[in-house]
Amino acid sequence: MTIAAAYLVSEGVVLGADSTTSILLPADKGSGVNQLLNHTQKVFEVGENSNFGVCTWGAGSIGEVSHRTIIAQLADKIREIKDITVEKAANELLNLSFDLLKKTGTDFVGYYLGGCDPITHMPGCYKIEINQKNGTKEAFPIGQCVFSGMPNFFTRVFYGFDPGLPLNLVKEIKSLSKDDKFNIKLDEIFDTAFKNAYAPLIAEGYKDLPIREAIDFVYSYLHLTIKAMKFMFGAPGCGGPIEIGFITTDRKFRWAVHKSFTTAMHEQEGGNYVG
Repeated sequence: MTIAAAYLVSEGVVLGADSTTSILLPADKGSGVNQLLNHTQKVFEVGENSNFGVCTWGAGSIGEVSHRTIIAQLADKIREIKDITVEKAANELLNLSFDLLKKTGTDFVGYYLGGCDPITHMPGCYKIEINQKNGTKEAFPIGQCVFSGMPNFFTRVFYGFDPGLPLNLVKEIKSLSKDDKFNIKLDEIFDTAFKNAYAPLIAEGYKDLPIREAIDFVYSYLHLTIKAMKFMFGAPGCGGPIEIGFITTDRKFRWAVHKSFTTAMHEQEGGNYVG
């Protein structure tokens, strides 16, 4: 599994993810059993000295083609496009990935592609989701942070309740009521009543934050979710080092936190690695 986030603010774009990926073992090794690896890279700069970054979730690769290879191919494509923009780069990633996915039979892959238009310096970010039937691309408004993978834990903290609570409340009230007319009215008024009730009690919501605060917000989401999964029963579905990359309107892609290529080695040293 994956936790991934993208935050678009007027100063730029922040992309973040954990580092855990799961591998389905062959049937003779234990059908339905996943092996978890904790040092995968899911946030990428598109090429070098780039105006664009990509964060991925869903399938760990498209068939035998890694996301690293796909992003390298994307970098080659957009290098040839005159007057490249964030939207044009997102279109290229969607088309490239959709063609690969149809050939390999992969079920689903998702991407956030964000950056700044080189000419205007205006930031932009797109959510791209691709399955066997179609591919979709959705633009972010300024001030929006979007989570994919496992948003519930952070949402519980931020809003003070689980996203599934309203639906569960409606089901429970209906199960206790035998009045069909009341149940029909309940569907009509419950959402409005619930929103009116919780609105004064929760955090105001995501804003057009300064870039450093946006980085902190994404980090908080990733960190909290990883810790929540760690202390749940069963194998955690996310974890490993957090990685966050960002692009600002005045500078190209940079890393806020980025693991080295020796992090798996350090893990084996039990924290006693020297050098």
